[in-house]
Amino acid sequence: MGKDIKVLIIPLDWGLGHVTRCVPIIHYMHSKGWKITLAGEGKTANLLKHEFPELEIMPLRGYNISYSKKGIFFIPSILMQVPKIMLAIIREHRWLRKKMKSHAWDIIVSDNRYGLFHKEAKTIFISHQVAPISGMGSMADKLLRLISFRFIQRFNACWVPDTADNQNISGKLSHPKKIPGNIAYIGPLSRMTAKHIAEEDVVLLLLSGPEPQRSILENKLIEQAGTIQKRFICVRGLPTDHAILPDTSNVQFINHLPAVELAEIIEKSILVVCRTGYSSVMDLIRLRKKAVMIPTPGQTEQEYLGKRLSKLGWFSIQDQQTLELSHAIKQCIDYQYRVPPFNFEEYRRAIDQFGIQYFGA
Repeated sequence: MGKDIKVLIIPLDWGLGHVTRCVPIIHYMHSKGWKITLAGEGKTANLLKHEFPELEIMPLRGYNISYSKKGIFFIPSILMQVPKIMLAIIREHRWLRKKMKSHAWDIIVSDNRYGLFHKEAKTIFISHQVAPISGMGSMADKLLRLISFRFIQRFNACWVPDTADNQNISGKLSHPKKIPGNIAYIGPLSRMTAKHIAEEDVVLLLLSGPEPQRSILENKLIEQAGTIQKRFICVRGLPTDHAILPDTSNVQFINHLPAVELAEIIEKSILVVCRTGYSSVMDLIRLRKKAVMIPTPGQTEQEYLGKRLSKLGWFSIQDQQTLELSHAIKQCIDYQYRVPPFNFEEYRRAIDQFGIQYFGA
């Protein structure tokens, strides 16, 4: 079958991290001669267009989750949207069944979109949250884990972008005591490539995630940056035609950057200030960069990752409510973090083995 393999790849629209971590997978599958089709809408589709202008991008509605301004209401807000999420899962499954009749994809790769399984294709589910944390106690976590496992088992494989050993990134999010038999740990994923650029005396403010918390953090960081005698670059995480903010005396604003240019700015910065999004963590580990990381208030996954990364001594973790940027920057510069090396090419072996197992390619 070889070069005739047709692949559909669809990342979740819950923050841009799901898109960015699919970038190396898309590149490698495309380099093998496989015919790639992408799907999404909004920011997801726009980022994919930036990275892969030569590939077809089909319109597909996202989950469109909305967030509260206060972290304390994050979980209640998500719970109230469960019916909408379930409808989105049903809708995307119906969409896939319809499109399969005309496109007949051989492989479907779904990053955290639970409805994209199909009996006539070999399907891959990507997630670093095999066992989600509810924030409501062990019983709720157990229920979520059972629901997660049930969906995951509908796919041929579940790829976890992490290592299987104890020196892993995601902790209990993807390393529960019992896991489905189709899970494979494929190593961390990052679209970044180090060029070993010399550092400059500049701090990168790297914003990401859904509104309103993206803007809340942006406003807080810009206000505090104005009182600090240091140069800042603020990459706002807006890969669309948003208005560009005028530069201030010490802050340069950029709405969005392609992977190569973003990696260069990260490398030349003395440190990065960003969310504890899983993809951001993987990018910073890949580039061996110090960071002040700020969990999104109420987002249990990021709060757990923050506590874990702080305990491991990998990054400086700060609370958004009590953040003092000047102090956090000084602490981060002075501290010697202990991030171990990771293999960021392991995913290629997983793709090769999957192709050989099912298609001899």
